[in-house]
Amino acid sequence: MTVAPSFAAATAAASRLRQLSSSSHLPASEILLPSNNGDRKQPPTTPLLAPKRIMVLRHGQAIHNPRAELARENGCSFEEFLQLMHEDDAFDADLTALGEEQAKQAGLIGHVQDALQKVDMIVSSPLSRAIRTADLFHNTTSNSSPKRVAIEHFREINGKLLNAKRRPRTELETIFPHWNFSHVPSTDATWTEELEPHHECSERGYKGLLWIMQQNETNILLVAHGGLLKMMMNDHPRVVLVDGRNKHPSNDMDRCVSQRFGNCELRSYIISAWKNEAEIADDATAINAESSLHKTQPVITLEEVTINSAVEQS
Repeated sequence: MTVAPSFAAATAAASRLRQLSSSSHLPASEILLPSNNGDRKQPPTTPLLAPKRIMVLRHGQAIHNPRAELARENGCSFEEFLQLMHEDDAFDADLTALGEEQAKQAGLIGHVQDALQKVDMIVSSPLSRAIRTADLFHNTTSNSSPKRVAIEHFREINGKLLNAKRRPRTELETIFPHWNFSHVPSTDATWTEELEPHHECSERGYKGLLWIMQQNETNILLVAHGGLLKMMMNDHPRVVLVDGRNKHPSNDMDRCVSQRFGNCELRSYIISAWKNEAEIADDATAINAESSLHKTQPVITLEEVTINSAVEQS
């Protein structure tokens, strides 16, 4: 069955498009619950590109995470969180032994294994902890291993900390020869001593989502970072989160869809790109070009769905 966004996702997209056309002061990404009978209504807008399924996984615990993440859970400030990461910092931080085990075990869950059989492309941050997590989660020895592509857009908040600094492309190609690094610059020219502004990180993640929407593959696994995912999903005015999870006692319905990802936490989404109906015709002849889609600046909805239900519908 072809993947399709819900009526609630279309409604959320239309609402955000109206906001964008009327005001430059926007709230954080809104969260809507699909109506029980919404699928029988005529949606207020239609997707600009074919929707896709995307599973999003945060990397496993890395050596700079344990103390900082514990402090965050206990309510520390962002400054305290950053200081602890600075004290435990390491260049392109590796996974801990626990982080490797988290990645292995996350990929062994029954319904997750079923979902992984559908994946036709794995996209990762070019930082080693994310790539390593992807390989442990979706084992490279699989007979139907999908192509693996590292994308610069999905690296962690850049600058200041060494764990955010990337290895040169030639070194990454040596360590991970089964990955495609053609979209990664040869050197890490973007890392600086200053922390990347949050709005720039959010925009970078949004551009990564646009890149995914342009690919031919329809079932994607994305492996990235807690900070990047939070800013991309919650803070960008053209990204809207929608809650489409099945309401069942076995599902984690107590977790808000905007909550920060834990280490090796997996969530599944239907991703769609939307634009005002009147403007689609003007761009239709050119949306296949990356520069044109970036110019179009569509609203992206990420509708979180229950993983096992996504598998059943495929």
